[in-house]
Amino acid sequence: MHSLRLLPLLFAALTLVGCGSRTATFPGYSDPEVWNAMVTVANNPEYDDWFVFENEVWTDRPAGRIEIHRFLRRDLVRVGNDPERQEERWKFEIAFLHTDPPTIGFSARQIKVPAHLWREADRYFADMRSILGVEGLDVEETVEVEVEVVDPEPDVVELESPPAVDLNVIDD
Repeated sequence: MHSLRLLPLLFAALTLVGCGSRTATFPGYSDPEVWNAMVTVANNPEYDDWFVFENEVWTDRPAGRIEIHRFLRRDLVRVGNDPERQEERWKFEIAFLHTDPPTIGFSARQIKVPAHLWREADRYFADMRSILGVEGLDVEETVEVEVEVVDPEPDVVELESPPAVDLNVIDD
């Protein structure tokens, strides 16, 4: 009986864990430019590793809100295994927060792993930045990479022969 009382509390905690939101700010762009980018990205999703089967978009310009329901599918192929069909259903809301500079809020309307939600939000904001022509997409610092040139034909290395070992067999 005691565990039944905890069930609603557990369900509420799990629901809150799956919810989440992200925001992005677009300085230097007008409200109409940002709104048009929001709608364009919502209507034309691009995924590198998923196929979009359904993309339902509802826009409410006066409220500055976009609702998106998406159904994605892919076949994941791993070496030595049969292909695995994967499906994702997304329900999220994009909100224009009417700030200066324009800020956009992205929130899930379902229970999801927060990291998956953040990845989806980051993908959405990156597409918006691409449409708006924002330079340096989320790059905080320049990374320098040092490259060492390796000779494709390594030098021949002569190995010394191992020292001779005398073995004495002792019979008991």
